[in-house]
Amino acid sequence: MSKNISWETDFKSIIVVDSELFSNEYDVKIDITPTTSSLKEQTDYFERIKNLFDLVLGNTITVWREDPLFPILQKNTNNRFIELPRPPYDQIMAAVCFCKANAVLDSSIIINKLELSSWQGDGITYSVDKNSDELLLLDTKDWFSEKYKNFYPWWLRADTATYDKELDKGIYTGHFSWNTDTIPVDKKHDDHAKIFQLHTKVLDGGKDKDK
Repeated sequence: MSKNISWETDFKSIIVVDSELFSNEYDVKIDITPTTSSLKEQTDYFERIKNLFDLVLGNTITVWREDPLFPILQKNTNNRFIELPRPPYDQIMAAVCFCKANAVLDSSIIINKLELSSWQGDGITYSVDKNSDELLLLDTKDWFSEKYKNFYPWWLRADTATYDKELDKGIYTGHFSWNTDTIPVDKKHDDHAKIFQLHTKVLDGGKDKDK
């Protein structure tokens, strides 16, 4: 794999705006720099980023946490969600995609820049890098309850969660596992939870995040 490459992809998600549902398709372009010399590791992590957009983010419902329709959809559907700290405008989606992509790559590949546009976005493309002001829009207080207050939100973690849910034994960690070749959907994903230690590593894209 070249030291500097660009890669383009797309994924579909239904967005919820003012309690209405709209079909949307996102186009994404990322500039990548591998930091590991292992070709196998580069390939494995590149497959991970492909699966992040194809399987994890794709075919979801994207919704602001405070939208009154969100709890209704959670209760009455089996859909997967992308839960945002603000309404689902493209600059917010670009910021969470940039952060999540860097998180799941675990510094073996660095996303230098991510560009995102959408069918609903009136032809505007948003570009996000580690210094972008859009990342400040992700700063949020009290994302978790007091019990889990030291946990990072999903977009700063390397698991496959795209929304956060507190369960009796811990926090929800996603529908998929990175430890399998086929990454199958687990139909019992709501049972997935994990208590893990808080990592002090600061990810690019997590600036000004309350620790």
